[in-house]
Amino acid sequence: MSIANRLLNYLMYLSSLSLEFFRSYDHRKISFQPSFNLIIGNNGTGKTNILESIYLLSACKSFRASKLSQLLKWETSYASVVGLIEKNNEPITLEAQLIVDPKYPNKPSTKRFLINSIQKTRKEFLGTLKTVVFQPDDIRLVTGSPSRRREFLDAVFLQSEWRYAQALAQYHKALKHRNELLDLIALSKAHRSELFYWDQSLVKNAEIIRTFRQQFITHVNDFWSISNHPEVQKLFLDYHQSTITTEKLTNNFNLDVSRGHTSCGPHLDDFHFQSHIFTDTPDKSLAAWGSRGQQRLSVLALKLAEINYIETKTNEKPVLLLDDIFSELDPDHQQLVIEICHDYQSIITSADGQINGLLSKNALLISP
Repeated sequence: MSIANRLLNYLMYLSSLSLEFFRSYDHRKISFQPSFNLIIGNNGTGKTNILESIYLLSACKSFRASKLSQLLKWETSYASVVGLIEKNNEPITLEAQLIVDPKYPNKPSTKRFLINSIQKTRKEFLGTLKTVVFQPDDIRLVTGSPSRRREFLDAVFLQSEWRYAQALAQYHKALKHRNELLDLIALSKAHRSELFYWDQSLVKNAEIIRTFRQQFITHVNDFWSISNHPEVQKLFLDYHQSTITTEKLTNNFNLDVSRGHTSCGPHLDDFHFQSHIFTDTPDKSLAAWGSRGQQRLSVLALKLAEINYIETKTNEKPVLLLDDIFSELDPDHQQLVIEICHDYQSIITSADGQINGLLSKNALLISP
């Protein structure tokens, strides 16, 4: 691919957004510019809902709701999010529709995804628009539970790697059935041989998941090692992989039956933020020894590596969604985020109108 064509592929941004019965909104249309967009409003006015709707168009899921039915405005059975993106000066319309049967409000919502008014499968729709989300509680990637870090890894790939999304879904399906069988075997209501199919599915899909996760961890560490920022250069991720093989499942059979769950596999993977800045101890853990500022820097560095990974793999620039993070950052880290945003379409929420003064480019001011 020529340099000229590569540059053309970068020319994509979200130009407008239309919401219908989404979260707190009945009807709302918003226009955006390709650079800085600043949504200013008090807490509780729906700023994050706007970012969440954009992420829905990107990842076909929410970054904060466990059920898509929670995205519908109260006492409605239908919601729609329509985004117009400009790619190489050609408009593309993306639409996500969520429908809940009023008779069965607790059932999963029906989802429809359309590109230019033509219904598409989730596989075909995913990744048309790419986003990276910055949130105040991202610091919990350093100090929080392993499940939060696994969710981060999953989110990196769900927008761009369909093989990963498919393998992850099949893995969790097999894991659920295997754990149910373990309980039945413990009660002598099932036979050990019934695990064979699910064991094979776990091992097969775990290898795909492991390959992508390891690839990303390696990319992050390589990216950090050549950073111009001296503190970022000292960072590295330590990947703790829970390997799963047919032999290991066989050897762990009695343990798994007694516990009622599968004791190895990528559902137990984890990674830790480390830094060579800690020279006086063999433990390089930022969670244990890092200051709040060092931990925030490591998360910002991870987001920057995620952006670079998406660009490298897809040759497209993601839209950056920043959810009221400046109030959590000191001036140096605020400036680092602004420098990151300069090269991307950035949609920023804040309750502080003074944030606009930090931006060296004129931001488009939007009310929620």
